[in-house]
Amino acid sequence: MPVRGSKRARTDDDEPSAGLIALHRSRFIDWQPAEVVALAASGDGSVVAAAREDGDIELYETTTSHCFQRLPGHKDSCLTCVALVDEEEGKGSTTSRLFSSGLDGVLLEWDVEHRQPGTAADSLGGAVWQLAPEPGACIKSDADARIAAACDDGCARIFIAQSGTPGLTYSRSLPRVEGRTLAVAWHPSGKVLATAGTDGCIHLWSLDTCHELLRITTGDGSGAASSQQACIWTLLVLRDGTVVSGDSSGNVQFWDGRFGTLLAGFAVHQADVLQLAGSPDGNMVFAAGVDPQVALFHRLPAPSSSSRKHVPWAYLSSKRPHTHDVRAMCIAQGKALAQGPRLFTGSNDSQLFNHSVDRYLKEHPFRVNACPQPPLLHTVNPVPPPGLVEEDEARPAWLLCAQRTEVDLWQLVDTAAASQAGPPAEGVLLPPSAPPEHLLKMEAAAGDHISAACVSGDGRWLAYSDSRRISCFSLERREADEVAPEDYVMPAAVQLPADVPPASHLAFRPGSHELIACAADGTLRLINLPACQHVGQSGQPADIGMANGIANGVGGAHHDSEDEEVEEQQGEQLQEKQQAVQALRAVHDLQYKSSLRRDRQRNAARRLMPLVELMTVSPDGSWLAVSVRQRVYLLNLTSHKLVHSLPPLADPQPPITAISFTADSTTLVVVGSTHQLAAYSAATGQPTDWSAKHSGSLPPKLLKMPGNINSIASCPLAPSSLFLASSEAACHIDMAAPLSVDDADGGSGGKRKRRRSKPSAASEPVGTNCRMLYCAEPVLHAAYVAPDALLVVERGWSQVFEKVAAPMYRHRYGT
Repeated sequence: MPVRGSKRARTDDDEPSAGLIALHRSRFIDWQPAEVVALAASGDGSVVAAAREDGDIELYETTTSHCFQRLPGHKDSCLTCVALVDEEEGKGSTTSRLFSSGLDGVLLEWDVEHRQPGTAADSLGGAVWQLAPEPGACIKSDADARIAAACDDGCARIFIAQSGTPGLTYSRSLPRVEGRTLAVAWHPSGKVLATAGTDGCIHLWSLDTCHELLRITTGDGSGAASSQQACIWTLLVLRDGTVVSGDSSGNVQFWDGRFGTLLAGFAVHQADVLQLAGSPDGNMVFAAGVDPQVALFHRLPAPSSSSRKHVPWAYLSSKRPHTHDVRAMCIAQGKALAQGPRLFTGSNDSQLFNHSVDRYLKEHPFRVNACPQPPLLHTVNPVPPPGLVEEDEARPAWLLCAQRTEVDLWQLVDTAAASQAGPPAEGVLLPPSAPPEHLLKMEAAAGDHISAACVSGDGRWLAYSDSRRISCFSLERREADEVAPEDYVMPAAVQLPADVPPASHLAFRPGSHELIACAADGTLRLINLPACQHVGQSGQPADIGMANGIANGVGGAHHDSEDEEVEEQQGEQLQEKQQAVQALRAVHDLQYKSSLRRDRQRNAARRLMPLVELMTVSPDGSWLAVSVRQRVYLLNLTSHKLVHSLPPLADPQPPITAISFTADSTTLVVVGSTHQLAAYSAATGQPTDWSAKHSGSLPPKLLKMPGNINSIASCPLAPSSLFLASSEAACHIDMAAPLSVDDADGGSGGKRKRRRSKPSAASEPVGTNCRMLYCAEPVLHAAYVAPDALLVVERGWSQVFEKVAAPMYRHRYGT
């Protein structure tokens, strides 16, 4: 855990904005994002679903590229495809239903609202390699939507999505072909389905008669036997009926859908072509695969004279935004995209890129999320047991890390004392006094991915939740012994009432032993863990006594009276346990009704957004802030009442990416996806003087900060000193010091200059308010672990790629 920064005492002559003293950069967290294996867009183009190889599914709003929903998967999941189908809900509102499948052959519909798997159906043909909804499919009360599935047994099957009926219903199967069916594509008319697979042929089927209309043997046109052995990975049918195929030889071929003749063929890729996508007008085709270049093919206009053979397609150019195999691609189009259709690509490098379709050759793609699948990280400074740490010593911080099914608890260490006299210069690497201690490692028993996790401020309790239930544990710190050579933490399970639902957000209330759990339906609950633990411990002897009484054959009236006592004790224990869980507030009635009604009529993205996106508790345990439908509400934890509905950041309201209280619990800081920053008084719910003064006049370098701000850290010594961190950069702002709105990049006379590299942190003087720090590695988390120490968790992409399959070798000139 290397540390950069200077550890020095702060004097009265120092400016308030110079309060950053020690920056701890931890890199031992084993962050490993999963590969993107499938993409799908909603009918109105407002939502893009990204399926990852570990079973997680992410939903992005296309207009803002904001990931507003994460659906946790299962450790045994192996997804291969995902599909979104629109459904009318009346009064002009539209939503989307999410389906997925994989190597297990299960067609699953997701309950997006409750963030858990829904109704499942069997594919009847083994693994499913692709799901393809009918073009323009929309589920209505009087009309169903058809979805084609490419199955491993060589058949393509049609399933029906019905209004009011969850899941998919089997409809029919097309005749089986030799080998596996890997790709399916609908004709725009909806009457013909194209399939292809390992047999090297393209089959066109009539859905009315289930008869084969045309069979195309792919290859390079030479007629060689080896050309028929190519595996066709992907198919595309354009508006005019042209069939496009991508195979394992790296060929992209265009076929006449009526006669099966080859119109054009290109060998641009040096390896398998895995994905194809076409523009809405059918004049542009994009191809990508193991060779990570995204190639563009364009339709040529017909010549005026037919004196020579006309080739209707041409290869224009290609881009390489990804470093590894491109396994997913889709085009989002619809009324929700005022800027035109967008092309999304996903790769083995876990990255997701957004391209402009109309201006593909003129605009660079941008990375949707520089830190995909971030782990759940939480830092506390627990009180150590007596005798382990002296009273005058600093308490070591704990770092909780939860990702997929594992929960790890680490104890951080301080840096070794500097050998030279005086404070070291800024940026000097200080070695740690000892490596971090791994205190605890746990794994979810059911195998479901963890969606929320936290540890109490005193280090006595730990809780996490998956899609099934909340799991709580009491922690006991033990010293090293003969069995364990280092200090460790022993967990003990705390049984909660069976009616407590799983949580999407968890947080411990500071200064108490209460766990705040927010369910997916917006219900907030206060769980008294010592009371639950006491009821669980007291309930065990009663059960044992009842069992012993029955085993000893105690009968008659004495047996009946004992049973009545046991039932009475169990009833009292159940009542005590129910009283230990208190429903604080159901926030589903906090929706901004008029705004929500407009959003439902606008697009499906706002309809699929979770009710509560963010939740945070004030350091003194008095306030709770929740982000509900892009609005922030304040609740008083003492009176259990809603006290404030905060004004929006801007009009229109941008997605909120981070909320946090200052260290003195008097101010709530809110940040949006457009980097709009606002501070609100917790007592009044109104913007502070600083926020009112700088509203609409924030420094341009803050508004241009790369990435979405997802961490807000307030200095305990100076609560107005904020450290804002995104996955690519960080910014230090002191709300008690003057803030200059001049762009630190220098004046350019109104002309935008192209920046070839990120500016160095040394370009701005130490202590400058709104100082930018550009990070070379993804930042996962930022938080203060001591009044004079700030922890930043990061991990380099080079370490991530060590566990990813190597990309295709590409010789570079001069090497």
